[in-house]
Amino acid sequence: QLETATGKITADRATVRELDMNTVGVVSNIMGQTVALDWHNDTVDELLANFSKINSSVERTGDFTQKENLFQVVARNNTLFIDMVGKLGIKDRSDTAWHLSQYESLHEGMRKEFDLDERFRVSCNFYVF
Repeated sequence: QLETATGKITADRATVRELDMNTVGVVSNIMGQTVALDWHNDTVDELLANFSKINSSVERTGDFTQKENLFQVVARNNTLFIDMVGKLGIKDRSDTAWHLSQYESLHEGMRKEFDLDERFRVSCNFYVF
């Protein structure tokens, strides 16, 4: 449980003192990032399965015949990483929290509650460059 200037954050809810557009913006930003991170991690799991198939084939036959598949897996992997950092702003603070300090504790509390930094770090361990 985290008590902030803008409300209280627990494992199953965020209670805000005042529901205004800035609060909605901060909450929706974090919720969007956590859902997108889940989707990206599912996609990374699929890429790892594909990479594993390619690797098993090379290990079994000694021949590397799936160059196009490997290049597609690596390209998709790189696109996912770029999307997470660039488009989702997974490492960025929201503009509202940046400009209005009273919303920073809500932003940081929700990031911590949804474990965004750790989940991102773990997902980065699976990226193949």
